[in-house]
Amino acid sequence: MEFAGGRLLTEQDAMIGWLTFNQPDRLNAVRRDMWDAMPEAVTSLVKLGVRAIVLKGAGDKAFISGADIAEFDVQRHDAASNRSFTASVSKATASLIEAPVPTIAMINGFCIGGGIVVATACDIRICTEGSRFGVPAGRLGLGFELDNFIRLQSLVGRGMALEMLATARQLTALEAAKAGLVNNIVPQGKQVDVVREMVAMMAATAPLTYAAAKLASRAALDPSLRDAAQKAIDTCFDSADFTEGRAAFHARRHPTFTGR
Repeated sequence: MEFAGGRLLTEQDAMIGWLTFNQPDRLNAVRRDMWDAMPEAVTSLVKLGVRAIVLKGAGDKAFISGADIAEFDVQRHDAASNRSFTASVSKATASLIEAPVPTIAMINGFCIGGGIVVATACDIRICTEGSRFGVPAGRLGLGFELDNFIRLQSLVGRGMALEMLATARQLTALEAAKAGLVNNIVPQGKQVDVVREMVAMMAATAPLTYAAAKLASRAALDPSLRDAAQKAIDTCFDSADFTEGRAAFHARRHPTFTGR
């Protein structure tokens, strides 16, 4: 499906739902209409029953090079206009954070500014050896929004997060992995194979278990979600999948999970 005039694409490929940022002529810089469309795009993939959503950039140069600064004079030129812009970004990232299935950022090339915002909203980040990561907010004079900074800091720690903002320098893939920003570095051209293998492993596990774990992870940062997380955990124990898992264990066979 196409969203935002074709600048955001979704496609189901068996167990994988692909979400592509499709503006390669601008290194996949994210426009306001793309942020606006992301919740619907993510929801459409979840409804298809995919076992994971994988985000990638079109072309071979960038995951996302940042927000489309050409729009800033209209969309984000002062605090008042920024509040509307930020609300759109927050809804977009929330759709990834709240999705019940794993979300994977498949990063190749530049992951800058808005790319960091999207990548840190995903559950897992895999990059190629030549990828670069940075937050150039200081070069523009804009404020890096609170929720986005909290997510970045939760991954790389306070010192590295502040260094990234203070210097605006780009981290190499190795530096990003060392800081905890990415889960794995893979050779150029091998990302899709690695992702397919990972999603195949995910598909062999119970969907409710992951949904509960993801909610528990969020509850660790937001205590207001603790009751909901516990309810999700309880749901696992009352599920048909738990019954199937036990039966498969005793029969020494692979379980067949249905998400119920």
